[in-house]
Amino acid sequence: MKTLLIEEAEFIDFQLYGIVSAYTDSPQLVYHINRCFETKFVRCTDLDVLIENQLTFYPVFEWENPQSGAYYNIIKNASYTLNSTENSGNLSSLFDVAPVLINQFKHYNFLLKVTGEEFDGLPIYENNFIQIITELDTNSIKTINRLIF
Repeated sequence: MKTLLIEEAEFIDFQLYGIVSAYTDSPQLVYHINRCFETKFVRCTDLDVLIENQLTFYPVFEWENPQSGAYYNIIKNASYTLNSTENSGNLSSLFDVAPVLINQFKHYNFLLKVTGEEFDGLPIYENNFIQIITELDTNSIKTINRLIF
């Protein structure tokens, strides 16, 4: 049996932005982004991550800019989980905090991942429903491997 060791840094070929939005529901945010910025984000397969022995799911939306070829993903930073059988009768489980995808940046409720050679700026900007967009340093993120997909 052979083990192949791969350096994570080789797969980090993207830029990452944190978004603080007035909307906490990802379809609502994406609807307004598509409407205001003439993008065409669509829902794709959720990102599923095992955190502390619990399978969590993060909604993901994608769009490719036809002019630049840049590829964008909007990922909700807070997860949802499927109903677990061990907590179904426990009312305190209703108030559990959902695991955060990038815990260092839990104050951002969404992440924008940008991939592509011809990146020419963000297609979205701060407005009445997006309070903050900040570029994040991918080298400082301890759990960056969760965003390699």
